[in-house]
Amino acid sequence: MRKEEYNIMFNIEDDYWWYVGLRQLVRSYMEAIDKKNHLRVLDAGCGTGGMSTVLKAYSPYAIDYSQEAIFYCKSRKIENIARASVCCMPFKNSLFDVVISLDVLYHMNVTDDVDTLKEINRVIDKKGVLLLHLPAYNFLRSRHDEAVHTKRRYTVKELKQKVEVAGFEIETITYRNIFLFPIAVTRRILEKLFLSNEKQTESELKPLSPFVNNIFTRILLFENKLIKSGISFPFGLSIYCVARKI
Repeated sequence: MRKEEYNIMFNIEDDYWWYVGLRQLVRSYMEAIDKKNHLRVLDAGCGTGGMSTVLKAYSPYAIDYSQEAIFYCKSRKIENIARASVCCMPFKNSLFDVVISLDVLYHMNVTDDVDTLKEINRVIDKKGVLLLHLPAYNFLRSRHDEAVHTKRRYTVKELKQKVEVAGFEIETITYRNIFLFPIAVTRRILEKLFLSNEKQTESELKPLSPFVNNIFTRILLFENKLIKSGISFPFGLSIYCVARKI
């Protein structure tokens, strides 16, 4: 994505509703499967390091292809970090118990997402777990997608097929961010109808008032409880997937 997006992400992701909700969902899954923090974890496409910071008890490995991302991660004192692509990772086979890849496969630098999923499969140990999060529905493409260099958005059916082809068995797959979905769809429609073509890219990562940010955060935390209870949503802004290596 654009270099300035990393600066925006770094400055707001600790408290921003979108990241808070996603980190809580991932962290709660990790705590459920490993009470003693013994899992070998890789944050594949770590961005500015918010997720790796939350999981620091695991001493996770982290990689990102962006030099800007690496800079911000180092400023967080994240250890075991390297500049590398998820498409070709500098790790031996079966090294990790869990690989976390949050909003990475969609990027234009990922030429073939199925091949990249197979590469992730390679570094996961037998019966290890992949946690994926990706943007949903191509009709939701916006100026923000241009800013962060989105190549593809997914449906649950499409992602499920690709994950299985790469050698995983699906444990959980669902859309998420369902309650804010109507707002996002309305916004996309209005953008296409009324905004000029002069402004083709614009980040949606902007500080919100504490009141609004708190409401959005509570909505996502409530959705997380429903997902953890086994509920799968029929639509949403993103897709969350837990898959186990066969």
